[in-house]
Amino acid sequence: MDSPLQSVQLLMLLGLVASVMTIATTRLMRLNPPWLPGWLRFAWLSDLVLSADPRQKALGRRFMVGVANCLAGVLALNVGVVHGLIDATACLYLTSAALVTLAVFYALMRSGLNQRLADPSMVEPQTWVIIGFLAWGYLIGGPGRPVALLLLVAILTFTMSTTTFPQLVRESSLAAALFGAVMWRVAALEGGSASADVMQWVFFCVLLLVLVTLCLLVAQMSRLRGEAQCHQAELNDALGRIRELATHDDLTGLFNRRHMLERLNNEKHRTIRSGRSFCLAMIDIDHFKRVNDQFGHGTGDQVLGNVANTISAGLRETDVVARWGGEEFLVMFTDTDLLTAERVLVRIQQALAQTTVAELAPQLRVTFSAGVTDYQPDEMLTRTIDRADRALYAAKAAGRACVLRDPSDLRASSQAA
Repeated sequence: MDSPLQSVQLLMLLGLVASVMTIATTRLMRLNPPWLPGWLRFAWLSDLVLSADPRQKALGRRFMVGVANCLAGVLALNVGVVHGLIDATACLYLTSAALVTLAVFYALMRSGLNQRLADPSMVEPQTWVIIGFLAWGYLIGGPGRPVALLLLVAILTFTMSTTTFPQLVRESSLAAALFGAVMWRVAALEGGSASADVMQWVFFCVLLLVLVTLCLLVAQMSRLRGEAQCHQAELNDALGRIRELATHDDLTGLFNRRHMLERLNNEKHRTIRSGRSFCLAMIDIDHFKRVNDQFGHGTGDQVLGNVANTISAGLRETDVVARWGGEEFLVMFTDTDLLTAERVLVRIQQALAQTTVAELAPQLRVTFSAGVTDYQPDEMLTRTIDRADRALYAAKAAGRACVLRDPSDLRASSQAA
């Protein structure tokens, strides 16, 4: 029979080859290269062993890494049994319990029951169980006891990216308690010699140092993650504000001119497809310059905001209003004829007459003039807007505070009659 050293070297070589094959297979599962024949692709194997769900598959890959570490510890113990260094019965109990536990966790993961838990990854309960098995392995491990310490550090280090500081403190406390107890027991089993006691104390002190270091690292990582999340939230808020400014008028909160043109273009294409029409109304606050001159620009800004709110409140959810420029507003009435649009504008005028438009000047009342027209098939939007603008000027010329159609719309209606 080969010497124990040669056997260990052979097992290490086989373990290295298995690790390389596992890494290569996992990589192929993730890449699923198209140049491979269908029967050689590993996507089907990944779906079969882990899950077809991408989230479950990611959790399954992390679980398999933990399984590999557990099996490495079990393999090390069984090598010790083969060479008569570890009690076979104790190793059998540990191996059986470990395999059953891994099977239970795998069944939870593969069946999807883990998704019903608060933490679908089950990182903390798995870590607690692994710490228990490693402490058990340290107790019966004989000369290979340091392997349990190495695997403990590997497991805790692997979970650093997903665990929180309180979780790691709990896991480290459990590890310190269990390993402290088994180290005391090992020192007693080895006859209570001074050298055995010293070595166990050295192992325990080094373990405590490593655990404290890991906790400090995770605390720093948690702080950095928190800062990164705060920065990300601030960035998202800033991007939302930029999007808001890109589409909305800052003073009134209405859509701005550029975004309104996009909405008009979309409505035009929808109208072409559906065969329906829409109306446009150009609104201008009467004598707005006089308001600014008499009450100041602060009051003028209040007037603009309150007029915008009154117009918005009088429209349907499908209608769109935008600040077109200065004291002008453009309203798009979807699926509406001219008569209905005129009636809506008149109701808004009546509501505005009862509205306090400036807190600093509660007696102030304003009116608006409006010109309305409807979109004609196959015409450019600029022509529709121009007609609404002409109708607005006609309303101003007629004495303001009224709603008029474009004269060309009136002529077309007369000819149709």
